[in-house]
Amino acid sequence: MNKYLYRILLPTILCVFIQNTMAQKSTTGFEEGNNQYIMRESNLSDITKEKRIKPFTFGAEVGASIDMGGNDLSTFDVDLFAGYRSHHIKCLGLGVGLHNSFSSNRYYLPVYVLFRSNLLKNRELLFVDFRAGYSSNQLCKGENQGGFFGAAGVGINLSVSKKFGSHLLIGYNFYQISPFTDEKGVPQDINGSHLVSIRLGISF
Repeated sequence: MNKYLYRILLPTILCVFIQNTMAQKSTTGFEEGNNQYIMRESNLSDITKEKRIKPFTFGAEVGASIDMGGNDLSTFDVDLFAGYRSHHIKCLGLGVGLHNSFSSNRYYLPVYVLFRSNLLKNRELLFVDFRAGYSSNQLCKGENQGGFFGAAGVGINLSVSKKFGSHLLIGYNFYQISPFTDEKGVPQDINGSHLVSIRLGISF
């Protein structure tokens, strides 16, 4: 499954950087047909109180999570989300993810409520991200188990406009895991998986 996920990751990252380059405008320069040197507004200020934005947003993220407990559960992550947004709330809605282990056939399938908001009033650069829900986990072939999923992070907007945005998110993820027996018949009592994640995302 990993090789198919990598084929999704590389084109998505390339698309984000192309869109980011096209969305950004130079902050200074000469206007065409005008010899006067002017200042132009940065695309990070495109969303202001005076400008109307769509009340609905959806997007996707790709990235990786590193297992901090040494349990060989580091994952490649793909997430989709959709929900309501306003001038201060970037997203209040639902999300779903496929977080697949790099070195085994283990994976997590979290479904969660997502809340994302600007960290500072009237500032579009930083935002906070909180997630809580349920994750169905396969930690042993043919055996599924589930439990609480929670995450918190801080994001940086790479590009923001009324129609498109891209961001970088760094966060902490927790999965509740019940005791299980692995493929070698060895009992595992992890009692929870703790990971640090980094993701690149786009939203519309």
